Amino acid sequence: MVLDKLGEGLKNTLDKITKALFVDEKLINELVKDIQKSLLQADVNVKLVFELTKNIKERALKEEVPKNITKKEYLVKIVYEELVKFLGGEGAKIEIKKKTILYNACWFIR
Repeated sequence: MVLDKLGEGLKNTLDKITKALFVDEKLINELVKDIQKSLLQADVNVKLVFELTKNIKERALKEEVPKNITKKEYLVKIVYEELVKFLGGEGAKIEIKKKTILYNACWFIR
C-alpha cells in the first residue's frame, strides 16, 4: 500500500512536468516538494530525501540541456537518474532472506 502511494505520487509529479507549458524554477521547486512529500509519506529517511531532492534541483537548474531533447524530457531524465542512483545504481539488487520471511509468515499463522 505504501509503495502504491509512492508510485502514484511520483507518477503524478512526472505528469505535472509533461503537462507544464515550460520548465522554470517555480516548476522545479514544485517538483522537488512533490517528490519530498511522496517519499516522506513512504517513510523514507528525511536526510536521504533532502539529499535526493537537492541533487535533482541542482542538476535541473545548473546543467545545460542537450540540443536533441526538450527541457521537460531532460528534467524527467534527471529525476529518473537521481532515483536510480538513490536506490543503489544500475543493477542493484535487494536480497531477501527466505528464512526471515518464513519465520515471519509462521508467526502470522499462529
